[in-house]
Amino acid sequence: MVLNAEDCKLLHATWAKVAGAADEIGYKVLERLFKVFPQTKVYFSHLDLSPGSSDVRHQGQKIIRALDNALKHLDNIHGVLADLSDLHAYNLRVDPVNFNLLGKCFLVELATHLQGDYTASVCLAWDKFLCQVNETLAEKYRWPSGARCRATPPREIAADALARMFAAHPSTKTYFPHFDLSPGSADIKAQGEKVAAALTMAVNNLDNLDGALSQLSDLHAQKLRVDPVNFGLLNHCIATSIAANLSEPLEPAVILSLDQFLDSVAKVLLSRYR
Repeated sequence: MVLNAEDCKLLHATWAKVAGAADEIGYKVLERLFKVFPQTKVYFSHLDLSPGSSDVRHQGQKIIRALDNALKHLDNIHGVLADLSDLHAYNLRVDPVNFNLLGKCFLVELATHLQGDYTASVCLAWDKFLCQVNETLAEKYRWPSGARCRATPPREIAADALARMFAAHPSTKTYFPHFDLSPGSADIKAQGEKVAAALTMAVNNLDNLDGALSQLSDLHAQKLRVDPVNFGLLNHCIATSIAANLSEPLEPAVILSLDQFLDSVAKVLLSRYR
């Protein structure tokens, strides 16, 4: 995703608004990451990961410094993060799927701090920025081929994902003014069934996602006219809900497959937009 002039303006403006709380955001992002995606703790076995520990706060500061540096060089993100990319690929050997998980947690914390200022345009700008950061950090890796997604999200997880989306990204509620969006409502459960049915259809047609989802793509682009940024927001919440509702941590390979699958679904839904 390419950042345009307006994206850059929004990034700098919103980052300035939370600058005073940047270190706290870094800490909260990691705290959320370890809680929602406990499998990520394996890369920090030498640190004290208990809530409020100095180790977690120090690591959060490192993340904030890296993001701040990238924000100061939006025209050269690859250049300023090249050393970090080498470090993670050749030395730390962190599974690159964790970059996406961290980005999802960052967006939630950013939304929490910006509140009403976290508009759809702001969310899109940050999503583009984090995608570029993630791509840069992952570019030195050699990705395995042939990954397949075998999981079908049940209706309960889809409904939970919708509830999370409405809580973390309240701007998405604008497309459901006729629904009762309170937690556990019948409307959310019914919409969750629709989301689960669509994902089930996609899982059963992995070799033909375009064909399987073509009607949904037309519906969203030409009739519902949903802002396509919401597809990415829902994907983030679906991944979070799956991880939060399973009794055992997801394996990194499964997380990667899930992320690739949801990205592919979003691209198909976006294909009819102009």
